[in-house]
Amino acid sequence: MVAPLGIVPAAGGGSRLWPYRAAKELIQIGYETVAADGEGGECGTAQLVPKAAIDHVLDAMRRGGVHSAFVVLSPVKWEVFRYLGSGGQRGMQVAYLCQEEQLGMPHALDLAHPFIGDRTVCMGMPDTLLAPDDCFAKLLAFHEKRDADLSLGLFPVADPRAFAPVVLDPGTGRVVDIVDKPQVPPVTTVWGIAAWSPAFGELLREFVRAGAAGAADAGEGLLSEAFLLAARSGLQVFGLPFDTGQYHDIGTPAGLVDVRRRLESGLDGPA
Repeated sequence: MVAPLGIVPAAGGGSRLWPYRAAKELIQIGYETVAADGEGGECGTAQLVPKAAIDHVLDAMRRGGVHSAFVVLSPVKWEVFRYLGSGGQRGMQVAYLCQEEQLGMPHALDLAHPFIGDRTVCMGMPDTLLAPDDCFAKLLAFHEKRDADLSLGLFPVADPRAFAPVVLDPGTGRVVDIVDKPQVPPVTTVWGIAAWSPAFGELLREFVRAGAAGAADAGEGLLSEAFLLAARSGLQVFGLPFDTGQYHDIGTPAGLVDVRRRLESGLDGPA
């Protein structure tokens, strides 16, 4: 079986954190324990070091068997490239794609299309923290078992109005509806991660092309719209609820303060 490929879209401008202007992907969120290399610590001893936001999603992917990933950057986000480098420090192979203009997340993800082939893709956001730690492993196993074209990992949140709640058919687990930032949420579980096979990759490519051509049915180019289009176009689209899971968004000041308070109160955090 060919190992899955990860994609992390990190080309956004981080406008929700304005006037903070550095890359939100590199904001420190918790700590991790590493072995000292002799510089600033005795060789072989363990020490706590800061952990960047993007490290959390890459580590979660790696635990799911993802050993190579694309990170999509804009031309002004190269400090993320400098930080991650080859990915070897996190036990992964990381390559980079450049989104020259702010054309939305579907376009950013579609940049990887020429390099994917028949591999399964898993996607996670660089400004979110997820639990359980093995959520990608469970989602990929679910995706394979269902022989799905698209599988969404669903997480409970306190206020789903800021996210995209996903409605499932209770009997089959198929995705019935996705509502982006609703005033009256139909459910309290929202999509946080995704896995897809080539059939959805082709649909995403057509969705992006339709938007670029100004097609009337292209919508606003939201990724949730592409997910819903897949469900309504006959693809096999399922949701996997993590009923006791957690989904934290650090892309807003309130979300960032909340997560740092949770993880750093005891100078400790998930590795």
